[in-house]
Amino acid sequence: MALEILFHVGNAITLIAFLFRDQIQLRAVMILSMALQALYYTWLPGGPLFDPLLWKILTILLNLVMIVLIMRDRFGYDIEADLRPLFEAIKVLSPGQFRRLAKVAARRSGPVQILSQGVAPDELFYLVKGEAEVVKDGRRLALAPGVFLGEIAFLSGGTATADVFLAEGAEALAWPVGELRQLMARDGRIEIGIRGVLSHDLAAKTARSHLPAAEPVAAPAP
Repeated sequence: MALEILFHVGNAITLIAFLFRDQIQLRAVMILSMALQALYYTWLPGGPLFDPLLWKILTILLNLVMIVLIMRDRFGYDIEADLRPLFEAIKVLSPGQFRRLAKVAARRSGPVQILSQGVAPDELFYLVKGEAEVVKDGRRLALAPGVFLGEIAFLSGGTATADVFLAEGAEALAWPVGELRQLMARDGRIEIGIRGVLSHDLAAKTARSHLPAAEPVAAPAP
């Protein structure tokens, strides 16, 4: 009789588990259910019954692995310090989604030209440290870390609107445009996050500054 109660309680807990929306809670309750059912198949007269017992144990192990992965996805303990501002700016992403986004990118170091006016860029950039210099029609503007570079071309699918250079010691994340678009297509939250932060970045640049007037060119000495 006691074993029958154990069997029914274990299965009832399985039904209760599906009432939880939180994945960790659901899987933790499933582990409890599988553990009770494993005890039933172990203590059953003539047992243990190894076939059903094996599947209960495998289910327990799978749920334990998934709990670890879900918890890792929720906590940002291994996000690099210099990428924290970007993670905090893209508010809709979990730490796991942000790690997948950062994994697609490579690091570019200055001095190097990363964008050419009138040319469609292959990469979208985020300035992590140092300065970037924007040059357009003889005008120059230095940008500090925490801004995107090439976002207009990325959003519009067009060409770069200026030449952009990374200064000596500067560092930027560089996402290949094709790979980033594929990632955005696979994960809607990443697409929402990227488009939102790029639009905000572009609006902030427009509001706070304009390229200074071109410096006059001195006439050659007679």
